Amino acid sequence: MITTKLLAFQKENITVTKDGENPHFKSSYATLNEVLSKVKEPLNKLGILILQAPEATGLRTTLLDTEDDSKVECFMSYVETTTAQKLGSCNTYNRRYSLVTLLGLEDEDDDGNVASATVVKKGKVSVKDDPFN
Repeated sequence: MITTKLLAFQKENITVTKDGENPHFKSSYATLNEVLSKVKEPLNKLGILILQAPEATGLRTTLLDTEDDSKVECFMSYVETTTAQKLGSCNTYNRRYSLVTLLGLEDEDDDGNVASATVVKKGKVSVKDDPFN
């Protein structure tokens, strides 16, 4: 059953490295190649096939147990796909994040650390405002 195999996968404590840079947002992220290089072989050894199929309105990602056909899947809608380049970028983004989400992957938490970092200004120490409150 796929849930048992996914538990075995999660027990491997696989993490991804933020190997890509987004200069527009001055942030880093784990590329699709990084995610696939870390998860494909361990999943395949467990008999789990990764299927990522574009549909009319989004991308469907399926993790399929090849032994009993049980599966886990998610669907991510397309956004801002007015050109082929934007559609391709959206597919890559959706492929990466659907795998990270379905597999419960961990990465370096630089976003959270930056948001809660201590800031020193003119000899005073203050904590950045929480953007969600």
